[in-house]
Amino acid sequence: MYYSSIGILALLILIINNFTLLIHSSNGNLDAAHQAYKRFLICIAAFYIADILWSPLYLLNVKVINFIETSFYFVIMAFSVLLWIQYVILYLNERTLFGKIILWTGRIFLMAQIIVLIINCFIPIAFWFEEDGTYHTSIARNINLATQVIVCCVVGIYMLPVIFKTEGKIKRRHMAIATFCLDMIIFIALQAMDPYMPYYSIGCMLGTCLLHTFVLEDEKNDRREQLESILKVEEIQEMELGKTRKMAFSDPLTGVKNKMAYLEDVGSFEQKIEDGFLHDFGLVVFDLNDLKKTNDTLGHDAGDKYIKEGCSLICNSFKHSPVYRIGGDEFVVFLSGEDYKNRDKILITFNNTIEENLTSGGVIIAFGFADYATLEEKGFMRLFEHADKKMYECKQDLKAKKLQIS
Repeated sequence: MYYSSIGILALLILIINNFTLLIHSSNGNLDAAHQAYKRFLICIAAFYIADILWSPLYLLNVKVINFIETSFYFVIMAFSVLLWIQYVILYLNERTLFGKIILWTGRIFLMAQIIVLIINCFIPIAFWFEEDGTYHTSIARNINLATQVIVCCVVGIYMLPVIFKTEGKIKRRHMAIATFCLDMIIFIALQAMDPYMPYYSIGCMLGTCLLHTFVLEDEKNDRREQLESILKVEEIQEMELGKTRKMAFSDPLTGVKNKMAYLEDVGSFEQKIEDGFLHDFGLVVFDLNDLKKTNDTLGHDAGDKYIKEGCSLICNSFKHSPVYRIGGDEFVVFLSGEDYKNRDKILITFNNTIEENLTSGGVIIAFGFADYATLEEKGFMRLFEHADKKMYECKQDLKAKKLQIS
């Protein structure tokens, strides 16, 4: 059973190393070369199974079953040669005359092997079993193995200039393919000398491990690095897009949201209202008094400073609400959540500050608040109109108070 143990070990290693490719991958997700390699691995797995069964069947000395199983063994071996050639040609993308010749060599080898095994049923030109079950090989079997050695030599020699033309990881992968050829040449020769040892399975086991490590895993690492690179580029693009968006939706003077952001958010608010997700909220409209007078008498730098002071006062008063500058001296605050719950207190405090500024010379801001819940005619624009109307009433009231103080 020592003979079979090698095949069992080789089969387990093949499945473990290539589990993802064999079990979890579909042909639709693989390119032509990897589809060919998957077929090659399946064929090698079938060969291991045939090799595993050969020893116990030989010990049981069931001549007919032994004969059929051994014929199956040689057919699978021939298939594996053809599938290996297909993989190499597709992997190298070899569309030259050499590629066509070597591919047809594999096909002819398979057909010849089938013909030989059919003839062997009548004339023992490949192998036979004596009456006591002893296994013997013949010339056709040796020609089979010699042909495989020649094919491996031709592919290996062809790989040499390919290796010299490439560099880095690609070169290492091509070297692995050439080394596979050398590995199979050695173990096929050993198999030819001793038919009672599973040298062919050992060669396939070492060769597929070599390809798994230096070709498949190398390609997987490349794909992972490419994916990481793509994700990094996307992350940078997303950050740049975020910065660009922030610049596009921010007021350059005050840093708060601008009119473009306001119009976009209004659409979002209206959709939430329509969907029934937004009920309790309000809107405050602000207008800075005397901005034009400040610009005309003190200059635009002073006017900009006046706008910044007004914006700062609004932001500090409505700390949990988005602030928008929708015009030169116009601001809007959307009240919801904590600010909406505490609206009366916040608005009173804000109004008291403005009253103090009337006498202290601080920034004067007219404001008007509208509560969506109290509107008779619903709609965001109606809410804005209601708040804007109150703001103008406040503006006139503040002007009158300032005149009285003056």
